[in-house]
Amino acid sequence: MKRITIVTVVLFAGATALPAQSSIMKPEFRPFAGANIPTGPQRDLFGDAAMIGAQLALEIQPTLHVLGTFGWVASQSNYAVTNDDVNMFTYDVGLEFSVVEPLGGKWELKPFVGIGGGGRTYAYRGTLPDKTCGSVYAALGTEFQIAPWAFRLEARDNVFCYVSPLAGVSSETRNDVGLTLGLAYHFR
Repeated sequence: MKRITIVTVVLFAGATALPAQSSIMKPEFRPFAGANIPTGPQRDLFGDAAMIGAQLALEIQPTLHVLGTFGWVASQSNYAVTNDDVNMFTYDVGLEFSVVEPLGGKWELKPFVGIGGGGRTYAYRGTLPDKTCGSVYAALGTEFQIAPWAFRLEARDNVFCYVSPLAGVSSETRNDVGLTLGLAYHFR
């Protein structure tokens, strides 16, 4: 958890210290929907589930964005309790590096990679206690932009510590994948 916090602070501080190529940084709003797909041991506890959320981004340069993301997944756990519904909340900050390719007309293609870190909370709706732990991610995707609007595709590989709600079980490093489709509005 301590390493994840340090990485997050370094990423944010590094991005905000970079000189802007223009004097005006441009904000963006990015709602999204998609799927959360647990992998490895995480798949034994949770199934695939729908995910929704939003990002706020700040264009530092046309090829560099600082962003904050909040996501929500309503899932089912495989713990043997009467009500096994769980809300998973993810929240993180990160950097996105892209290339801008004109496609003709006013269309632009912007493939990107991203990295970041934050946290994840499991809010169980039954008798199990809520648990929170740190996370990091790597992302890959693209954006198709025309004027201020864009269509986005993103895949995220999330690595996080998982703290079991059951007493006497230690925390473990886990993994899942997020696949999302979304829109972006670029304020000018």
